[in-house]
Amino acid sequence: MTRFWPMIFLWARSSTGIFSTVLSENGWENWKSRERIRPWSLVLHASSDIEIRKSKAPFKKQVLESRHRASFRDYAIRQYENRLRLYSHPSKIFRYFATIKMKNKSGKYESYMTPSDFLRSIQPGARQPENLGLDRFHSLDGKAASKWQPSDSGDSIFLKFEKRGLLTYSDYLLLTILLSIPERNVRIGFKLFDLNGDGNVSIDELEHVLVAITQGEASMLNSHLKNHLFGSQNSRTLSICEFLEFLHELHTEVHRLQFKSLLKESRSVISEVDFAKVVLGLRNSRSKRREALKRVKTKFGHLNEGITEKEFLDFFRFVQDINAMDNALAFYYFTGADISRNTLRNISRVVSGVKLSDHLTDVIFSIFDHDCDNIIQRKDFNRMRRQWMYPVPQRKNLRLSSAFCILCKCTWKTLPWWKSIRQSPEFTHFW
Repeated sequence: MTRFWPMIFLWARSSTGIFSTVLSENGWENWKSRERIRPWSLVLHASSDIEIRKSKAPFKKQVLESRHRASFRDYAIRQYENRLRLYSHPSKIFRYFATIKMKNKSGKYESYMTPSDFLRSIQPGARQPENLGLDRFHSLDGKAASKWQPSDSGDSIFLKFEKRGLLTYSDYLLLTILLSIPERNVRIGFKLFDLNGDGNVSIDELEHVLVAITQGEASMLNSHLKNHLFGSQNSRTLSICEFLEFLHELHTEVHRLQFKSLLKESRSVISEVDFAKVVLGLRNSRSKRREALKRVKTKFGHLNEGITEKEFLDFFRFVQDINAMDNALAFYYFTGADISRNTLRNISRVVSGVKLSDHLTDVIFSIFDHDCDNIIQRKDFNRMRRQWMYPVPQRKNLRLSSAFCILCKCTWKTLPWWKSIRQSPEFTHFW
């Protein structure tokens, strides 16, 4: 069935062009006078009229059009990549953002992620480099692979996994899962992993749980993390303290790299607007995202204070334990108390051990206070909690009914004559 989707898509696009040409007012008059534009040429040669107009336009107008086209292309690519991060299966996300392809120990070509690739795969708005994308890599032969050097510093945690810092698909999937688990849940899950009850976890016990979570998509035995966690012979066990220390180091490394990627020029802080873009992430609608960014820019745009690296790391420690934070906030909401800035800082200090600064608290309130009444609603925290949880999606096949609904919705939004009928004052109902 999937082999017919390209044909159905081309048919839908052609039908939309035909209907919009015939049923619009100008198109209908041109059709009657036989001076119409051919619908098929409209679909197949849509850029011909634009090229003719551009050849007659002055040079300055051509430059403006090219800039607009470039900015629109950049915006469209960023939106596509954000949807990819949010809805696609992890295997497709890995194939899109991975940039290295070389032979593994068995002599077969395998794709790998660099630490920068991994950061782009989880950071909203971070664009993939040009000429790289889905199943498009830098292929390295044996000689080039031996000369390839990582760009990370020597104390990076990724170099502890593998000497060149390269990540396999199993590494990517395991790291994504670990970044989304709060510390409280790790302590509970560690007891569940411990099948024999000795207080430690072996590689076989962790492998059993990982295969169950990912439904066979990833294996601890194929991951570079096994040597870092269980030794070169995979014979030693892992305690809860060692595992929590590893998670803390991983979170700090990833968010520090994310902070450095947002730095501009020689500044040591990032702007409040850039911080708000990271906080809003993927799951917010375009209108709500635009309103929140406007509030932040209006309040902090003229200031040069910014967000420091410590505040950036404190925020991610704060949202990492957002489930416990939501439970603490529930007691305030049940009593009818409002969540003020002092209340939020107190809850953050008691529950997660993070002391939020006054400036960081003001920025958080500016982002989530939609009514500008200095009160944050509980649903805003639930939205934030869903944003920073990284579930492992399962494979889903597109049903025919869903495809037909999508086709009708796109046709309704594309055809201009529906809008002209609804806005025309001369239109009357048939009944």
